Amino acid sequence: MAESMAFSDFKLGEARPWQAVSRRIEYPGEIVFAEAWQPELGEIATDIHFRIVVLTRHQQTPPIADRRVALCLPARAIREEREAYGVGEKAWEASRYAAGRVVTRGRLLIDAREVFSVPDNRKSLQLIASALLSSAYPRLPIDTSALRKTLSPSAVGRVFDGFFGRGDNPEARSALRSFSVALGLARPDDPYRFDPQDCPLFPVLAQRLRRKGGSLPVLSLYRELASSYGLTWPLITLYLLCFVHYGKPAVELRLKPETPFYLRSGEVPAQGRLTADLIPQVWWRSGLEQAFDTLSYGEETSWNALLPYARHLCPELEPAANLEQVRAQEASLPGRLGELREALSQVEGGLGLLSPKLGKPAKSLLRALGRLSQVARSRNYLDFYSSVQEGYASPDAFGDDLALCQSLAQLRDIAGEVVAIKSYLDGVKLRETDRELDMDRISILEQLSLENLLSNLHLWSSLKALFDWFLSRYRAIYQAHHQRYHREAASLRLVLEDSRPEVDALRRLNCIVELGEPVGEELFAQYEWLLAELSPCPTPGDASIDEGPVCSRCHLVLTAEPPQGEVESFLYQLKQALREQHRRLSSEAIRHILARSGEKRIDQFVKVVQTSDLSPLVNVLDDELVDFLRRLLSEAHIEIGWRPALSQLAEKFPSLDESEVDAAAVEFARALREAFARAKREHPGKRVRLSFKEQSPER
Repeated sequence: MAESMAFSDFKLGEARPWQAVSRRIEYPGEIVFAEAWQPELGEIATDIHFRIVVLTRHQQTPPIADRRVALCLPARAIREEREAYGVGEKAWEASRYAAGRVVTRGRLLIDAREVFSVPDNRKSLQLIASALLSSAYPRLPIDTSALRKTLSPSAVGRVFDGFFGRGDNPEARSALRSFSVALGLARPDDPYRFDPQDCPLFPVLAQRLRRKGGSLPVLSLYRELASSYGLTWPLITLYLLCFVHYGKPAVELRLKPETPFYLRSGEVPAQGRLTADLIPQVWWRSGLEQAFDTLSYGEETSWNALLPYARHLCPELEPAANLEQVRAQEASLPGRLGELREALSQVEGGLGLLSPKLGKPAKSLLRALGRLSQVARSRNYLDFYSSVQEGYASPDAFGDDLALCQSLAQLRDIAGEVVAIKSYLDGVKLRETDRELDMDRISILEQLSLENLLSNLHLWSSLKALFDWFLSRYRAIYQAHHQRYHREAASLRLVLEDSRPEVDALRRLNCIVELGEPVGEELFAQYEWLLAELSPCPTPGDASIDEGPVCSRCHLVLTAEPPQGEVESFLYQLKQALREQHRRLSSEAIRHILARSGEKRIDQFVKVVQTSDLSPLVNVLDDELVDFLRRLLSEAHIEIGWRPALSQLAEKFPSLDESEVDAAAVEFARALREAFARAKREHPGKRVRLSFKEQSPER
C-alpha cells in the first residue's frame, strides 16, 4: 500500500496532474498547492476536467468562474498549537483543512470535515474531484452504467484499434467487449462490429456542423463537448474519427498544414484531409487532436452521393467529376428548396383549415413534414446532404416524403370544398324514416378523413358526385318537410291568435288583487314563446339549403315538428285559469257587492258572471270595467283569498283515526287563525273571508 501523502509533498505554485474516476470514466485534472489565490486558477480552458486548489493559509473567499474548480481553505491555525499538542505534520494538516472550508462555484455542498477525516489526502482529493465531476456533468450522453470497466484514455485507444486495426489484438477485442456497446458504436448482439446507428454523439456533431454552415473549428468543438457533455478529449477524438468514417453525412477532417500527420503507411493524407476511407489507416496516439483543424462537409464525393436525393427535387442534376462541375450545377438546388419551403407553408395552412373538421394529423405525417422542413432550411448543397443523411435511411424514403407533401398540397387546393361538405353533413339531422339516406351520409363522412383523402385524391370527383346525389335527395325531403311544417304551424298560430282575448281577459282579472292571488301567470310568457315558435318563414315554399342543411331564414331542422301538444296544453291551462277567476267573481260575496253598486252596466256584468259560459265574460271585460271593479271591491273592505289551511292539516294528518279527532280540530283551528292573521297583515283594514275551494289543476 502506498504511503499516505502530505500537501507538503507538492511544490508551491505548480500544477500537478491528477486522475479521478467518476461513473467509470477516468478524467484528467490537476492539483495546485499555493500560498495565495490567483484569479486564473478559477477558470479551465485546457483538456483537464477539474482543478483542486489547496491554499497554505486562510484568506477571504474569492470568486470562482468554473464549476469544475474547488478551493480548499485551511482554518486559522498556528504552528505553536501543533507543537503544543505534539501531533505530526500530516495529522496537523488534516485537522487544519477539516476545520476549514471547501469552496466551489454555485456553493456545491462539500463537507470539509467529512472529506478530510480520511487518513490519506489522496482519498480526500478523490472525494472532492468526484463531487465536482458529478455536479458539473449531471447527465452524460452515454450510458455509463453499461461500461464494464473504467474507461481510461488508453482504453479509448484500444477501442479504436479494435474497430480499425488488424483485428488480432486481444486487448483491443477486450476493450470492444467492455466499451463499444455503451459508447453507442456497436450493437449489443455484436460488440466487435462497427455499427453506430444509435450513437448518441453523432446527431450532436451533425447539428453543430449544420449550424456552422458546414465548417466547424475542431478546438471549439472539443471545448464544448468537454465542458458541456463531460467527454474526455480522447473520447471526443474517438467519436470524431468514427463520425467521419460512418459517412452519414459525408464529412472530412481538415488538418493543420503546419502539423505533421502520418498514416500507418507513413504517407501524408492527400490535400491535408482525413476522409471516411482514410480513418482505418490512422495511427492512434496521444495528442492526435492537435493536428485537426476543422470538421467540414465533403465536396466532390458529397455531390455525387447526394444526387439520388437531390434528383427528387432537381431531376436535371448530373454527376460531377470535379469541383468546377459541382459549382456549375449547385445553383439550381437553392431555388428548388425555396419552392419546397413555400409548399410546406401552404401545406401547413391547409392542415390548419382541415384539422378542426377532419381531426389532428397522424404523428407519422407530422414527423414527415418535420423532416422535410429540416431539409428545406438547408443553405447549400452540403447542408442539404447532411440533412437528408440525418433524416432518411434512403433516397426512396426522401422521395416518399416529397410525394406526401405533393399530395398534401393538392389536398390544400380542395380544402375549402372538403370542409364545406364535412360541415354540411355534420349539420344534417335525419328522421328514423330516412335510414337509407343516413347510411349514404355516414358513408361519405367515413371517406372524409385525412388519411383516406391523401391516399385516394384521384377519387375526389367521385366523392363529390356522391355528395351531390345525396344533396338532391335531401333537398327534396327537406323542402316537403319545410312546406308541411309551416303550413301546420300557420294553422296553430291562427288558433293562438284567436285566443288573444282570453289571454287579455286573464291578465286583466289577475290585476284585481281583491279577487285573490293571480292565476296562471306563467301562461303569458308561454303564449309569447309559442307565437315566436310559430313565426312564419319568409320563404315557406322554397327554402334555400345550398349553403347549409337547414333553411337560412327559419333554421328549421328536418326532425322538428310543430308544437301542437304545447299549444293544446296552453289552451287547456288558459281555460282552467279563466274558470278559476270566473268562480271567484261568481261567489256570493262578490255578487252581493256588485249588486249594491246600482250601475246598470254592473247589473249586466253580474248576469254574465252567473252564466257558466266564459265567452260573454271575455267579451265584456275591458280596462275601464276592470278599474271600476277594483274600486268597488276595494271600497267594500272585503278580501277573498284562498289559503292552504286544509293542505296544512292534510300534511300533519295524512290519515285520521277517530281517536285523533280532537287533536285535528285543535290543529285546524290553529291553522285557520294563522291564515286569517296572515291575510289581515297582507290587507290591513279589510274584512277577510277564506275560500277553501282550490283552483282547478293546471296541466
